[in-house]
Amino acid sequence: MAELRKYNSATTVLFPLIDRDAVDFESTPVTFAAADTKIIKDEGAAANTTNNPVHEGNGIYSLALTAAEMQAARVVITVIDRTATKLWEDQAIIVETYGAASAQHAFDLDDAGAALADELLKRAISNVEPAAGARTLYGAIAALVNRRRFNVAGDLEVFETDDSTVLATFTRTADSGAEPTKELDPS
Repeated sequence: MAELRKYNSATTVLFPLIDRDAVDFESTPVTFAAADTKIIKDEGAAANTTNNPVHEGNGIYSLALTAAEMQAARVVITVIDRTATKLWEDQAIIVETYGAASAQHAFDLDDAGAALADELLKRAISNVEPAAGARTLYGAIAALVNRRRFNVAGDLEVFETDDSTVLATFTRTADSGAEPTKELDPS
């Protein structure tokens, strides 16, 4: 599973280290060499990370990544003991970024003004037209805001945003004992 972190923003990731050939966390703090932690940005060449991991306690380590290291859609960190007698099992941390056009996910989760509901309400309904029908939320909104007309049979036609393609026809049912139009039913 990937960690989500903001594009081009310094961050810290947490990860466990497992004792080599054991099942326990590496709880005795280890000393890292510069080449023990490598970063791969967008499937590019591996390079040493700017910082080395820090033991936080109970076998959990943290690694501070710089803003420059977070300028990628996908970031992979490998933590490999490169000594002859390895102390820990190899680890990998996968990070997906958000909040920029070049990020893995362009939507900015930190932007309070870009809440999902706000973005949905501002989205043009023409963006969902090809995949949505009349009996959807899109269809309900289209019936309220798009061009509508009664055809020669007296049925209500709701148009797509181009004002010429019929999205749905609401079939009119007449009842001589009631109002001229009794109900409209989308087809």
